Amino acid sequence: MIDVFRDIIREFPVFNFESDCKDPEVLTRKLFEAVCSSITSSVTLTSITDENVYVRSRRELEMDKNVPDWKILPVNTGKLLHYLPPKTLDDIKNKKYFKNKSNLILRKFSYKLAPKPFSSGAERYAYYALDATREQTEEIVIKECIDLGKKANSLERYLEMIEVSTVAHFLSAKFNLAAKQIGIKKKVNFLKSQALRYKDGSDVRCYAVEPKFRDGLFKRFNVNRGVIKEYHSTLEAFAHFTYEYTGGYLVVYDLQGVELSNKFLLTDPAIHCKNRLRFGRTNLGKRGIEVCFLANHKCGNVCEKLGLAKISK
Repeated sequence: MIDVFRDIIREFPVFNFESDCKDPEVLTRKLFEAVCSSITSSVTLTSITDENVYVRSRRELEMDKNVPDWKILPVNTGKLLHYLPPKTLDDIKNKKYFKNKSNLILRKFSYKLAPKPFSSGAERYAYYALDATREQTEEIVIKECIDLGKKANSLERYLEMIEVSTVAHFLSAKFNLAAKQIGIKKKVNFLKSQALRYKDGSDVRCYAVEPKFRDGLFKRFNVNRGVIKEYHSTLEAFAHFTYEYTGGYLVVYDLQGVELSNKFLLTDPAIHCKNRLRFGRTNLGKRGIEVCFLANHKCGNVCEKLGLAKISK
């Protein structure tokens, strides 16, 4: 029976049959995790194909690309949250690091929010906003999940997004250091993303907060399912680097943002990870790494200069 089940959902990356079969409780738990991971990955992969059989409940909001008159909009006050930067690869791989409340920084935050979004992606609406915490206001962008439902817009989901951003930022710093040592001057940077919780009586709203892009044309360089929309050897090398640096545990992909003279400035990345229970629904797990990244990756001169292992198709 196990052989038949293995044929259906491929290998069991979390199983050791020699030891686990001796403990029925451990075997049951790991069987449950494997089934959940396989079903979720299959549904998610199906949902991003052209023949979409999985339709989520989504809000349709009217867009307004014009910057609002900030003078007539009220100041709201909420709590802004972000994680302490991880220091080691072990911190990245340890999911408990992001569950530890001592690693979560919280502060009071005042802001103004445009009444309508100016743009939308596959997962989020983007609004013009002002950071009004200090006397000198600063333009920012506030993002809200498109999906309907309490869970879709829960603080936990936004913290999950911030976790992805934090991991991507950590790995980009490691990549930039390695690239600098071999004479590659163009950096890969990510906007710092934070979670915002706003409460007005019984109404609780959550958002993601980011700096606003100042220059450059926004582009999507590659997408989560593996399509390379605009090839850049530096960006492909960065994704390859995240895979090799973490020992194949994860890959940072879905790279989008602006290209400047000395760097790529990116936002809203996705992470495919062997642990399917981390990094939200854009994590397609081991199959995402293999089918979406490894099968489509094209090593270039930056991969070669960094000494990254050639990926065999």
